[in-house]
Amino acid sequence: ARPCPPGAAMLSFESFRFASPGKRPPGESPVTPSRKRAALVVATASAPKSEDLVAMECQCRRDPFVAPEPALWRERYAPVCGSCEANRVACAHTRERPLKLLVCGHNPSDHSWSSGYSYSNPSNNFWKLLVRGSIIPNDWTSEQCPLLQESLGIGFTDAGTEPGNDASKYGRAVMLEWRSDLYARMRGHLCRVAVAENREDDATGDADDESRRISSTKSSSTGTSHKSRAASFTYEAAVLAAEKGYGPCVVAFAGKRQYAHLFDAVAKKTHFGLQDPSSLPQGWPFRKTGPGATEVWVLPSSSGRAVMTKEAREGPYLELGERLREVPWPSEDVDKLCEKNNL
Repeated sequence: ARPCPPGAAMLSFESFRFASPGKRPPGESPVTPSRKRAALVVATASAPKSEDLVAMECQCRRDPFVAPEPALWRERYAPVCGSCEANRVACAHTRERPLKLLVCGHNPSDHSWSSGYSYSNPSNNFWKLLVRGSIIPNDWTSEQCPLLQESLGIGFTDAGTEPGNDASKYGRAVMLEWRSDLYARMRGHLCRVAVAENREDDATGDADDESRRISSTKSSSTGTSHKSRAASFTYEAAVLAAEKGYGPCVVAFAGKRQYAHLFDAVAKKTHFGLQDPSSLPQGWPFRKTGPGATEVWVLPSSSGRAVMTKEAREGPYLELGERLREVPWPSEDVDKLCEKNNL
């Protein structure tokens, strides 16, 4: 991943969580950056980047995105308990683990935004394509979306976190803003996995180590504890977590458009299937090569609007299904990955 440039502000979760979001047009996401600010990206795309833009690209979001009431859509990197699901809040009651597959869509459809399930629109072929690729059981549909994280290690996110059915209405300026926000959310996932792994290490340590840890915790001030939590959600912490192999085994973009817009210059040609690690966009948050690396796949859009033959649409999903059958779930022990990566 691209290192944060010298002098750039390292923004932890607390540094933007309580910032005033300002007024936004009705229906616009409080997390995905505003379109007004998106104009700044276009204005500076070919010029030296301002400190504000550099800071944006180094963010790390502590919590997964949860849509504001009355919507039910949320990012799903880990299981969500019933109480947190009902109350529309991020769930801290389940462990976040390195995923087998993270699916990245363009943005939630109006139907998904309301239902809470990714690709829930009846006209969307996504769940049928997962079944066709033997990625999920034959009788599973969008209603099983909340079960996939625990049962199969499959998570869901989108490039943008605002509802809409027409991908083409989101121009280059918006897509660049979405890129920064998507990367911040992916880094947050890495950091949450790291925190969970560290807690497990603490829990399995010997009695003396545990006693020393408790003693140290009791003697520390509230301010120190707060700083420690903040330090767990920084750009640097996310880079280290990626190097340890805490990212998903596979990230699959369900459509070319959102992947092509990750590049500084929009990729004119993107092939379906597995992408060459050397061709990934600059700043990609997950490990590109070596033990614990994240493979990047691009799949055909599952939308009924995308005109393709049945064979062309299904092919990449069949190939992905074959690849995922080689991946164990739960994933390989993280300690073993760290040893392989000399960390």
